[in-house]
Amino acid sequence: MATTITDGGIETALTDRLGQSLPEFAAFVLLETREGRTALREYYRPFLEIAASTGTPLMLDTPTWRANSDWGAALGYDSVALARLNAEAVELTCGIVRESGGGAHVQISGCVGPRFDEFALEQRMTAEEAEAYHAPQVRVLAGAGVDRITAVTMLDPAEATGIVRAARTLGVSVAVSFTVGADGLLANGDTLGEAIRLVDVETGGYASGFLVNCAHPSEVARAIDLTQGWRDASSPVSNDTYAVDEARTLADRLIGFRLNAAVHGDDGPGDDAEAFAAAIAGLRTLAPAAHTFGGCCGTDAPHIAALAAALRH
Repeated sequence: MATTITDGGIETALTDRLGQSLPEFAAFVLLETREGRTALREYYRPFLEIAASTGTPLMLDTPTWRANSDWGAALGYDSVALARLNAEAVELTCGIVRESGGGAHVQISGCVGPRFDEFALEQRMTAEEAEAYHAPQVRVLAGAGVDRITAVTMLDPAEATGIVRAARTLGVSVAVSFTVGADGLLANGDTLGEAIRLVDVETGGYASGFLVNCAHPSEVARAIDLTQGWRDASSPVSNDTYAVDEARTLADRLIGFRLNAAVHGDDGPGDDAEAFAAAIAGLRTLAPAAHTFGGCCGTDAPHIAALAAALRH
């Protein structure tokens, strides 16, 4: 696949650049007002311009990270309203692409976020429970015509497995994006390679690939290092056959990154656009199959413009 850029951190860009208030960090609520829809258009517009001017393919996420049943209920939306808003999110995003004049090659990713932000054992779902929970949103996004479902900010393999199974049932393409902490591990303690391998085993390798999002490039480098077992003797990954298989899985299946400007726990603005771009571009040497690169929290159009330039070298 050709090198592809994505949009940035939609929620932080909507609040910082466009002055929007997002209850529960939910961008989908903006679909309810004319002003909110205008803000969404203004959010996406510069990424389409970057893609068109550089000739770089673009993957845009729908603003539906929070549009599942628990977060919807917290915001006063029932299942009927959520189905409507998920479909309208796809319609709006596709419409923005059409309005841009077709100067860029664009794909639309139906964004599916986690049920819970934090990892607590009493809240974790089995893969079967996760499939049942996420299937309604996956069904609406797929039916509305997204090119791919992306499970974003996944904390453990079980929830990711459920979303992949829901997509497989519908025959729609799906990718999984895990998040890692400052220690380079998933919230449940898995290495990135182990998590990818487990999802592939449980789904017959159905996902088109795996990404990492909502982490700083330095934290992702550590995550890759831990899986490959290169760091030191205290690494949770040893140099046995199992670890070698995980490293091979990571090399073959890690297809991209959508990362933060700041490290975990840093309240500042984080890396400037050029430093951010250089750090992500540098990850290509650690992830030979990676082809999709973009932003998450604290990033916006300048970061993606710098990234598109860096990826040409």
